[in-house]
Amino acid sequence: MSIAIVIPTLDLARGQDTGKLAQVTAGCSVPVRVIVVHDEHRQGFTKTVNEGIRQAPGEDVCLLNDDILRFQLGWLEILRRALYSNSRFGIAGPSGLSASHPAGKAGPGLFGVEEVKQLSFWCVLLRRKMLDELGLLDEAFTHYCSDTWYCEVMREKRWACVWARSAYLEHRHHGSGIPGKWKQHDREIYFKRKNK
Repeated sequence: MSIAIVIPTLDLARGQDTGKLAQVTAGCSVPVRVIVVHDEHRQGFTKTVNEGIRQAPGEDVCLLNDDILRFQLGWLEILRRALYSNSRFGIAGPSGLSASHPAGKAGPGLFGVEEVKQLSFWCVLLRRKMLDELGLLDEAFTHYCSDTWYCEVMREKRWACVWARSAYLEHRHHGSGIPGKWKQHDREIYFKRKNK
């Protein structure tokens, strides 16, 4: 199965540069293409990502932020192998600075895979079969929490997340430039849903 790397970005040139570097370093044994989605109307991460996923029918999708500073050679192949190491895995993610635990606090030099509760969508590989079953991210969320919510829905449907410990990307956490009001809006929606 081929892979589409979807890069949502506020800065088209930066998104394109990230896409070129991501593709050159992917080291993948399957075809890889890049889809850069320019959020020129500032609609937020969730809608922009969904726009990219719609452009990749029949492909696995790698969601990738434009604020990656360094890519490990073969990073995408490591994620692909982790994703397909178990038929239950619907999402695979690397090590790299983010809010998700434990992958977000890990550095280079680790090995193996570990099933985790959730992964932050700054870099994840989504299995097409799972996407076809669950659909797109929930656009009630503008930018934050859509990844957390998707992981929760995924687990309810008996899919799982896998952390590919040996894949490491140097990620500038919150480097994409996000309005604070989006964070407050999304957290309010998330906690209302959780407290029902």
